[in-house]
Amino acid sequence: MKLVSCYIAHFGKITEFKYDFDEGFNPILQENGWGKTTFSVFIKAMFYGLEYSPNTKKKLLERNHYLPWDGSLCGGNIVFTAKDHRYRIERTFGKTDKDDTFALYDDVTGLLSNDYTENIGEELFRVDRDSFEKSVYIPQLSLGTGMTDSLNAKMGNLTAARDDISNFDVALKSVKDARVEYTRNSKINPGKLYGVKNEINKCKEEYEKLPAIEESVEAMSCLVEEKQGSLNQLNAEKVKLAETIQLQSKKEQELGAYKIHKENLDSELGKLAELEEFFKSGLPSDDEIVMLEQTERDLAVHERALRGLSEDRSRETPVFDKPFTERIPDDSEFAMWNKMASNLSELRAKAEHSKLSEESNKQLTELKFFFDKMEPTDEQLSHIERQTTLITGLEARVSQSNERLIALRAEQEANEKLNKKNTVSVWHIIGTIFLAIFIMTGVVFSNYLTDVVGRIVEIVSFVAIIVDVVILSISGRRTHKNKMKQAAEYEERVSEEEDALELSTLELRELQEECSEFLSHFLLTRADTMQENVYEIRRKLDQYRHLLEEEKSRHQEAEGTLDELADLQLELYTKIQPFATWYGINLYEMGGEYEFLAQLKKDAEKYAKYLEEQEEIDSHESSIKTMTEDINSILSRYPINKSLERLEQIQSISIKKRAYTAIKERVDNLKEEIAKFEEMYDVNEQVQSVDDLQQKQNILDEQIMELNRQIMQEKDNLAQALEDVERLSDISEQIERLEVKEKEFKKNAELLTKTEDFLQRARESFQSKYMQPLQNGLHKYLSLINGPEATKSGYAIEDFELDMDLNIKLAYSGSTKSAEYLSQGYQDLVALCSRLALVDVLYPDEKPILILDDPFTNLDDKKIKESLKLLHKIADERQTVYFTCHDSRI
Repeated sequence: MKLVSCYIAHFGKITEFKYDFDEGFNPILQENGWGKTTFSVFIKAMFYGLEYSPNTKKKLLERNHYLPWDGSLCGGNIVFTAKDHRYRIERTFGKTDKDDTFALYDDVTGLLSNDYTENIGEELFRVDRDSFEKSVYIPQLSLGTGMTDSLNAKMGNLTAARDDISNFDVALKSVKDARVEYTRNSKINPGKLYGVKNEINKCKEEYEKLPAIEESVEAMSCLVEEKQGSLNQLNAEKVKLAETIQLQSKKEQELGAYKIHKENLDSELGKLAELEEFFKSGLPSDDEIVMLEQTERDLAVHERALRGLSEDRSRETPVFDKPFTERIPDDSEFAMWNKMASNLSELRAKAEHSKLSEESNKQLTELKFFFDKMEPTDEQLSHIERQTTLITGLEARVSQSNERLIALRAEQEANEKLNKKNTVSVWHIIGTIFLAIFIMTGVVFSNYLTDVVGRIVEIVSFVAIIVDVVILSISGRRTHKNKMKQAAEYEERVSEEEDALELSTLELRELQEECSEFLSHFLLTRADTMQENVYEIRRKLDQYRHLLEEEKSRHQEAEGTLDELADLQLELYTKIQPFATWYGINLYEMGGEYEFLAQLKKDAEKYAKYLEEQEEIDSHESSIKTMTEDINSILSRYPINKSLERLEQIQSISIKKRAYTAIKERVDNLKEEIAKFEEMYDVNEQVQSVDDLQQKQNILDEQIMELNRQIMQEKDNLAQALEDVERLSDISEQIERLEVKEKEFKKNAELLTKTEDFLQRARESFQSKYMQPLQNGLHKYLSLINGPEATKSGYAIEDFELDMDLNIKLAYSGSTKSAEYLSQGYQDLVALCSRLALVDVLYPDEKPILILDDPFTNLDDKKIKESLKLLHKIADERQTVYFTCHDSRI
């Protein structure tokens, strides 16, 4: 099997790319980022398609990687030979495998072929996609290989039993999983066997508790009877206590009011003593308290006003008072000075009116520079405007002519393709069919009929053949003549259109050169067309002429106003310059008298306001000092908490005075009522109160309630214990059932263990048949690269071997190590040899292609040289496609 050519319409970053393959070694040298890996994946995708999975969150599949981002059609074709036939595969790829298309053609006849299906890779190479990547397809940085079920089937010549081989791992895993379900020893998820054992142990542990539970049942029954007797005794005590409480309640009704009065009197006397201590310096009158509260309110008003003025002053900028140390100008002076400043402004404006404005003067200067090289006349501009109009028309004509020429050529190409497709007409096909029929008829009749009749039929057939050939010949010449005539007509139309286009282009170029010569005299802004540039010149020329005329007329209108301006300025500056000096301003040099007068008036008003506020602040501070001293002299007479606010201290004196008056009145009333009660009744202070008896009753109720709860709890425990006795009596039967189940599970586990062992030994026996050819192939290729005249690693070739999973092992110094102990470069070298050995075993007769995507990136120069020699040797027997990005690896 060999590749002939391929065409990539769009795949990854490669677009519209064609490549023809040679017979042997095909080196493809391109820089990084060109798409070498994309090219190699395209070859694989032509035979195996692109892998698809609905769950793409875990990894980036090849389909997602190589589909075009712009949504264009992804795919192409590849031509190859196999079994003396030449085929062409055409595939396109969509977002899912359902959107893919596949077609196989016989590249010689151009007809669809049914020799292979869309699974052509598996049918042609007789291995699946994964095995293809582990054998003849060697991607970048993945030289290592591994065993798959498909490789097993291919190397064991069991292609017919491939489904059974493919299902071997599934079957072995199923047996192992079934065995683990029985033998798994895990606390979280134990197997069936360990689960049954645990149940048996638990049941035996429970059954051993039965004698102890029976003893506890008897003890609990005795305890319930004992607590029930104690409960009956407490209920009898409760009845006697209730009778005592009823008798004592009647006695306390007589003494209740008396006790309450005595308790209230003791409480009020304590409060009265505290207040008398507070007012030991004298009890203030109501007028004194009212005056004190009013003084505090007035003081708060002054403090708020002072605080507001201070905050306003802190937010304002400092007052500039130096200009006003002698006096502050009044409003009449400011009015006179402002009027003089206004007259100055009018005189200056009158003087400035004779000049162009700053903007107009700037525009005039720019326009003089613009027309420095040339000031065109109206005739010149009109001529250029006509020429640019002609250019616009010619450009449209050239564009239309180009479009017609492109359409005509496309129509010509389409007609040529149609003529190629219709080379063989329907009449040729029908004539050929009749020709074959006549020939067969003549042969058949000449062999199977009598001599005379057969000869007649044979003659008639040959005459029909001659007539058919003549008709086909005439029809072919007529068709060819029509096609030639049609092609000549298209050539003539294309030639006429090209001549017209050339004339228009030449005329357009001459006009553009003339206009460019004219426009080169001016510094123009960038525009889309020359016509816009000409319009810009016309607009600026009109503006330039207008500004020149305006400048001339203004010079004529100028009058002498400077003397009047100088006198007025000297008079004003003499009056206000002394103030301006404090601002560091020299009005004679800097001017700006109008703005200075505004600032001077603002500062004067601010300074006057400052003086007024200062007087108000001094007044508030004096009032605050006097009132604070008066209030503090009164507050110092009482033991008040100094951490309180001033108002709270004053309010506390008022509150305590009201409280003192009220308590004094209540004490007098209580003393009077107690004296009357003691005269009327005999007071017995030794009688036990109803509250004490009720408290005793509450304690008794709590004891009864607790005893009832304990009795209920013991009865529940007794019922639970009786249930446990009944449950444990049935456990012996459950233990017998579980022991039977344990024996069954042991038997199943042993059977599954033997089955797993048998399948494993069968697999090892099957694989051992083809392991020796693999070992021989590995040693053969290692000897070619690592022989006496090639790179020397220090290891013997016989030290390398392959296990049944195609992993490379190294026997060195009495121990076996994995290939990871080698350098990365030597790992790649040995992996390449194992790949080549695997390909030899897989394909002993047929010679499929070998695809390598820059596999020597980790090798040094010497190993690369020997590896390339090996590839060239292999290319003599099988076609090899080798991608690389550096000429040192080719």
